[in-house]
Amino acid sequence: MTTAKQNKANQNNALLSTGPVTDSGKAIVSLNAMRHGIFTKDLIVTCSFGKEDQEEYEELLSNLISSLSPQNQIESLLVEKIAIDFWRLRRVIRFEAGSIGKYLETIFQEFYSYGKQNNLEIEKEIEGKQQYIDWIDRYVECLKKEEVNFNNPTWAGEDVESNIVDDFSLIIKTIDTLSRDEKDRLLYDNCSYEELKKVVSKNGYSSKKEISTKLTEIYGEQRQSLENEIRKLEKNKVANIEADKLNGMLGMVPQEENTDKILKYERSLQKSIFQNLFLLKKLQGCC
Repeated sequence: MTTAKQNKANQNNALLSTGPVTDSGKAIVSLNAMRHGIFTKDLIVTCSFGKEDQEEYEELLSNLISSLSPQNQIESLLVEKIAIDFWRLRRVIRFEAGSIGKYLETIFQEFYSYGKQNNLEIEKEIEGKQQYIDWIDRYVECLKKEEVNFNNPTWAGEDVESNIVDDFSLIIKTIDTLSRDEKDRLLYDNCSYEELKKVVSKNGYSSKKEISTKLTEIYGEQRQSLENEIRKLEKNKVANIEADKLNGMLGMVPQEENTDKILKYERSLQKSIFQNLFLLKKLQGCC
């Protein structure tokens, strides 16, 4: 049996909170027992390969709940089914992008798998050839001024250096009176500077002017050959760019054996989304 003091206390407590009294308040409270995201654990891929972000899915689900305003557990399940279909549709798009990326990678590997240079390699080779052309230009200028001294194995000017042994070897390659065996011996048997100079002098290149004139001619031909090679490499670069564009356009289309499956699955997801939206709106009395 309660005392008068206890009855008074109970009456005071009842005045503090009696729950929602408006229709909207009662509707909100009625949703407290609803569970959202009951399929999340089984839906999200958690393995290291292809791992999905659960927070992204939960954000999608939360936004749909906010937009579609489910009023009971059935409606809540329909909203979650819509979220699942959208999530799966996202997977389809990612699969398509991944397939395209893999296809492009395969094409790229095949395109450059037979000794064909990519553009980075071509640019590096062009750079090397251009540096050699620049050296030729500086050295030929010194040769024309007869500034180069051929009395030592090496020579150095203000901004250019030269290996005179290599210069004599270039001249020897052009001497027709030498037999092939003799040329090979002189060029590939590590002959001394003195021996090479003696052969060059004996075959008509004894003065500074004669040697400089001949080297100017030889390096001029080398320069022309290098320029031709650079033009060819530049054309290869353009060809690579065009090939990459073409391969890119081809890669934007999924391979035929996957296309039908992807499109059918995508259509089924879209159909499921529309059906569940229609059913939800019907339950909510909107149609």
